[in-house]
Amino acid sequence: MIKDIIAIALYSLRTNKLRSFLTMLGIIIGIMVIVLMQAAIEGFRNEIQQQINSMGTSSFVITRTPAFDHGDWKNYIDRPNITADLIPTILRNCPSVSGVIPILENWNEEVRFKNKKTEKNVKVMGAGRGWIDVTGFEIADGRYFSDYDYEYNQNFIVIGKSVREKLFENADALDRYVFVENERFKVIGEFKAKGMKFNEDQDNFVCITDFHYRKLYGKERDIALLVSAKSYDLVPKAMDETIMALRSERDLRSDDENDFELITKDEINDKMNGIIGMIYLVALSIGGMSLVVGSIGIMNMMLVSISERINEIGIRRSLGATKKNINLQFLSESIILCFTGGAAGIFLGVAFSRLVSHFTNYSTSAPAWTIFVAFLVSILIGLAAGIYPALKASSLNPIDALRQE
Repeated sequence: MIKDIIAIALYSLRTNKLRSFLTMLGIIIGIMVIVLMQAAIEGFRNEIQQQINSMGTSSFVITRTPAFDHGDWKNYIDRPNITADLIPTILRNCPSVSGVIPILENWNEEVRFKNKKTEKNVKVMGAGRGWIDVTGFEIADGRYFSDYDYEYNQNFIVIGKSVREKLFENADALDRYVFVENERFKVIGEFKAKGMKFNEDQDNFVCITDFHYRKLYGKERDIALLVSAKSYDLVPKAMDETIMALRSERDLRSDDENDFELITKDEINDKMNGIIGMIYLVALSIGGMSLVVGSIGIMNMMLVSISERINEIGIRRSLGATKKNINLQFLSESIILCFTGGAAGIFLGVAFSRLVSHFTNYSTSAPAWTIFVAFLVSILIGLAAGIYPALKASSLNPIDALRQE
């Protein structure tokens, strides 16, 4: 019997192809939006997680201002800058700390080679010892700075792929000399390309040693310090030691608040999860509104279908069909309609997410549970939208139904 009901439902939908498609459109769009945004959000989460993981499991960051919840900026404007001069103090007074790396970045710089030059959008990064180990960058050609380069303050530079293409096109850049802020540097290496992320060219940068960075831009510029504890278990102790060392260095009294911030990986994770949760809520709201509109459209179509098929209902009732049979007939049509729309929406959502990954180098991934939930939601919408029309159809008097033209 179920097989016959499904066959009749499919036949009924096929006879009104255009109306069925237009009715499904709301479901298709709603499911597609949910799957596509879920894939984009998961890709965003993975990208952020990779950036956070690059800090290391036993690291924290020292900054002048909070990373989140700044509140009133007046509370932070008079704070002294975080500078590289604090590194010896931390290493000397914090036995639980294994190393400190300054995070040195300067945006919107110009790099020149002979009569060629880049636009003023190149990022100049200053790299201390161990910098490459915590940032995830790799060398594609040439080499990175050696201990000898650091010890003798060599005027060397490692460039990104985009800078090399702008200045040297397809030629080899190694052992050539480029200028940054009128300072001459010898190219010793090129980083492996990372491509575009969040509409930002990750290869449009150059890297010099921290000595030459401070020489170009000054020692007093506000920076961040990445502090590594000797183990994950020692992170709380290392943070306490760092706080005491910095308070002592800055002559803070016992009742003075810290004039610096310590930011942990867990804190960043919690904040990012909160932000992603809000994005989820917005995405579900957008998709949900489309699904509500789609379900109303399906209910309306089913009601129209009942008015067109009153004779059919009367004939079936007169031949022995029960109210349950009529209920199942119209519920199955509603469910099949939503299931088909949901399947089309899932296919389009996954297809569009892969196109985004292909053309933007931004990784999107729709988890399997998202597809399962999308199918389940489609079926539930079909049930919800079909209950009232099914009950209305089954409650028709067979004699009155047969009299209808």
